[in-house]
Amino acid sequence: MDLLLTWIAENSAPIALAFAGLLVVLLLWWATILLTKLSAKRATQQPRVPNGLSLAPQAFMTKDEAAFYNVLRLAVQDDYLLFAQVPLWCLVEISAGPDKARTSFLGRIAFKRVDFVLIHPGTLSVAKVIELEGGDRSSQRQTRNRLVEDTLKAAGIESVRLSLSRTYTIVELADLLDIEAPE
Repeated sequence: MDLLLTWIAENSAPIALAFAGLLVVLLLWWATILLTKLSAKRATQQPRVPNGLSLAPQAFMTKDEAAFYNVLRLAVQDDYLLFAQVPLWCLVEISAGPDKARTSFLGRIAFKRVDFVLIHPGTLSVAKVIELEGGDRSSQRQTRNRLVEDTLKAAGIESVRLSLSRTYTIVELADLLDIEAPE
């Protein structure tokens, strides 16, 4: 018994230290669980749409764009998948470069969309982008168009710019897009 008491007296500091370390680990584990539960509870309690905002549906395309889309769909239906109003950043992959430059560039293209995208159904790669030119010839629109064109060109994506102010036949569109016209 004296031997046991002597051993405990000699080793009390390491035992106390080990016990204190175990206690700290258990407290951290418990705090992590508690904080996780609290943040999950707060996330479910917050409204998803901030109070005071009024939301309503809006038209996805103008009537002229929808008319063009319908003819375009008929022109490409056998060769490509057709998507409308695609965000530009979904079409390009930025795989290198400084973080600051990458972040800045993504910020510049974040809210830019292209009118129509033709996707190869087998590879799911972008075949062509079709941009419509309307009556807006402002400098802001021209800057936007240059950014979109430069981005697509740098990614090796062909783009075609067509006028929205005229109507196209299926054969004309197929010819302009360099695809075989459906019969």
